[in-house]
Amino acid sequence: MPAAVVQTAALTCASSAIGSPQWRAFATWLACWIVLPNLPFLPMTLLGGPPRYVEIMLCGIVGLVVRHQGLPVRITAFAALLAYLVIAFIARMFNMAPTMLLSVVGLVFDLQPQASPEYAIGAGLLVLTFAAAVWLLRKPGHFVHPRLVAAAAAVVAVLAGGDHALSQAAMGSYGRIASPDNRFDSAVSQVRFLAGADGRRNLLVVMVEALGEPRDPALRRKLDQLWLRPELAGRYTMSRGVTEFYGSTTSGEIRELCQRWGDYPQFDGPQPDCLPAILRQRGYSAHSIHAFQSGFFERSDWYPLIGFERMTFGEQLIERGAGYCPNVFPGACDRDVPRFISAELRAPGRPKFIYWLTLNSHLPVVTNRELRTQQCQQLGAAQDRDFPMICRLFAVWEDTADALVTMLAEPGLPPTDVLIVGDHVPPFTQQSARVQFDPAHVPWYYLRAKQSEPAVQSLR
Repeated sequence: MPAAVVQTAALTCASSAIGSPQWRAFATWLACWIVLPNLPFLPMTLLGGPPRYVEIMLCGIVGLVVRHQGLPVRITAFAALLAYLVIAFIARMFNMAPTMLLSVVGLVFDLQPQASPEYAIGAGLLVLTFAAAVWLLRKPGHFVHPRLVAAAAAVVAVLAGGDHALSQAAMGSYGRIASPDNRFDSAVSQVRFLAGADGRRNLLVVMVEALGEPRDPALRRKLDQLWLRPELAGRYTMSRGVTEFYGSTTSGEIRELCQRWGDYPQFDGPQPDCLPAILRQRGYSAHSIHAFQSGFFERSDWYPLIGFERMTFGEQLIERGAGYCPNVFPGACDRDVPRFISAELRAPGRPKFIYWLTLNSHLPVVTNRELRTQQCQQLGAAQDRDFPMICRLFAVWEDTADALVTMLAEPGLPPTDVLIVGDHVPPFTQQSARVQFDPAHVPWYYLRAKQSEPAVQSLR
């Protein structure tokens, strides 16, 4: 039976048998605890955003529990509920546990959400929602008639069921948190990356933010063309594949750098079995590069635990001459990083292991000159029009790939094995864009140097 029919029947039955004060209290409750807290998320739900049926049921439960309480309790409960709904929505969008999101809430002022129209509109809706709730909660919302309680439960059940149906198509790409019995997989293990660590070549891992595996073969070919360039064929043996992912970016980092499912809060001390630590034991230097600030997700704390002896973040890159790329996650421009990597690879001394986590393709990718996303023309006229965020994502990837490929093709660059891998599926808010990518796998590209002459002094 359609949702509207069920709701209408329930409410008609209730209103015909119950006095008007109780009916008005029920209507006020419905507006306060069902309509208002879910209203800011309605645009994303209609576009096929992450499933929210659990949150919808939570709204109903909280509203029923506190409906007879005083105004201060109800306002406090509504504020806490709205805060949780926002945290749960963002966490599910980015395949994170809510506790992970709470760990960086103090760094929110380092972001620029106002740069994104989507975030600005969402923030405005939240402010208006809370203001409307404070006004409405002053009105009586305490009803006790059993039929009205049953009607409230019916409305919540129907709305939750409708949300479940709307989000069904993309549900598999949300909330991907690994369990202990999941079979482990990674790009590093598939390409036997450590087999190249003989001291005769440098090693470079590039984790590309939001680099997902397209489902459409034409889109996949477009992605392959960004990273597997003909001008590199003479110097590198090139291959590509996919690996399973769980969680957000930091989970992807642990997957490739430490060869396990999990995340950094699980670290309680040095991790000698992680890639940087292993390579340092083999005589390599270990250097990490990321164009955002050092405190985000506590990278300045746990990077040393997995073996990095040197770290460079956005502030240092900009001080050294990298450009500034404004975005919701502002920082140094990824296209300027390869020249710093080139200089390090050419420096004498120990063989080098460099890990580069890119930044600029962090969603949502805004339109601006610095990111080179204005007037985006990447996928063809129809797809550029229908999927503007995918177009901008490809534009940033191409900008990063151009700079990396230019560096790898430089004459005299010491032999360097390069692994390029995604962290997670692009976390689009629109279901139509999200389902363009594999919900469980990300791509990798492996460029193994053909040169046999030593890049550095051999360890043997």
